[in-house]
Amino acid sequence: MTFDERLQRAVDTLGEKLRDSFRDDLARELQSLSDDWKSAQPPPPPPADTGAIARLADALRAIDNATSLSGVLDTLATSASNESARAGVFLLRDDQLRSFRVHGFPARYEDAPIAISVGDAGVVGDAITQRTVATSFASPFDELPPGVDATAIPLVLAGTPVGALYVEGGDVSTMEILARFASRALEALTALKTARAIAGADA
Repeated sequence: MTFDERLQRAVDTLGEKLRDSFRDDLARELQSLSDDWKSAQPPPPPPADTGAIARLADALRAIDNATSLSGVLDTLATSASNESARAGVFLLRDDQLRSFRVHGFPARYEDAPIAISVGDAGVVGDAITQRTVATSFASPFDELPPGVDATAIPLVLAGTPVGALYVEGGDVSTMEILARFASRALEALTALKTARAIAGADA
């Protein structure tokens, strides 16, 4: 074998080694980029709880079918209690909140309505005065279990708070949907009663 042939073979061998090394380096770099891209992506959303969605639809349907103000409030309290540790609807009169319907409260609250001033009502008073969803680690009624928060959502009619939904535990967004839908149902029934009263007076 001539010198030129040996030199060509050496060059070819070196070229193959360089190509193999480049290919391996490129593969590793591409894999690293792929891993970095995957780790940068947000995690997939959790699967929808179809059972919770179905229960919410049933609750909204029941509120919509209520034919009286008390029926709306009763349904609201019951629906909220099905999704939380305990729940109650409180109505505002002057500067005092009185329980309309409660579920899961201690027996001492069953004999007579709960009456508490807005200033002493904790998270419920905050929801009323701020006209927004309020949450707290403390309950105005008794000590909360570990890991359970208290939430209150105001019931607002024509811009005026008339009460609040109080829950312990449960999904806050679900409770807000229930309370807001109940508020609209109360507004509609109130407007209907007013219209009927006016029509009766005119007659």
